[in-house]
Amino acid sequence: MSQFSYVLYLMSPGTAIESEQNPFALMVMAHLKTQATNRKMDERKQWKWTLIRSLFDRGYSREEVENLFRFIDRMMTLTKQLEEQLRTELIEYREERQMPFISPMEELIQEEAILKNQRENILDLLQVRFGEVPQSLVEAVNGLEDIATLKQLHRQTISVVSIAEFEQLLNPRTDS
Repeated sequence: MSQFSYVLYLMSPGTAIESEQNPFALMVMAHLKTQATNRKMDERKQWKWTLIRSLFDRGYSREEVENLFRFIDRMMTLTKQLEEQLRTELIEYREERQMPFISPMEELIQEEAILKNQRENILDLLQVRFGEVPQSLVEAVNGLEDIATLKQLHRQTISVVSIAEFEQLLNPRTDS
């Protein structure tokens, strides 16, 4: 059956697309629900949650789950607030079922990449704005381990008027 014929089959009356095991059916469902919830973000969040949960019930391989998760996530965009709510539900679901979406090692690698990126952004911005950045400041920024702190510092780096002012922002964090 061609993909086009399959789509027609899935969309035909009486066909339970929700129960189809084929990953293509899930992709079609995500597309249809995205279109159906164009200005109904709460409803879209519910459908996105339903589709994501179904990934674990369909017996897909880990790679299929990850790829389909990314597909659904990109297609069914939400407001920042709804995305945060969904993320919280997802974390709770993962903990309840003890099913990590990624391994602890992958999670650590991703966190380290985010930390590195945030540090580099701060240091690059300081260099562009003020020229050479003192090595002691580079080491202090590279010593920060909290993503939220780094994000806040990055925003503040945009508006500081000097390296000295940035160091004042940084010192309370490094003194403790």
